Amino acid sequence: MRTRTLIPLLLALTALSAGCSQKHRLQIQSDTCWDGTINGEDHISDCGYVTYKILGPIRCAKVQKQTGIGFLRIRLDEQSWSETTEPMGLLQVCK
Repeated sequence: MRTRTLIPLLLALTALSAGCSQKHRLQIQSDTCWDGTINGEDHISDCGYVTYKILGPIRCAKVQKQTGIGFLRIRLDEQSWSETTEPMGLLQVCK
């Protein structure tokens, strides 16, 4: 009898916990190439405009221009944009 009650309860808890996973969005806009990390571990690198969808917790994202010219702009979720035009400019956004 306990097993009959326990299994539906475990399934319900699993379904609820899956629906509560954290989802974040990192937006990067640039007219040049850039390189960076998410949470100091996951490497990202590209040129131009890119949006990353991140599942799970996020602490910080760090992105650096790979040129001396141009602009780099980043934001995490709906926070305000951070921008640099400095040569090899570095930006960091955190939760």
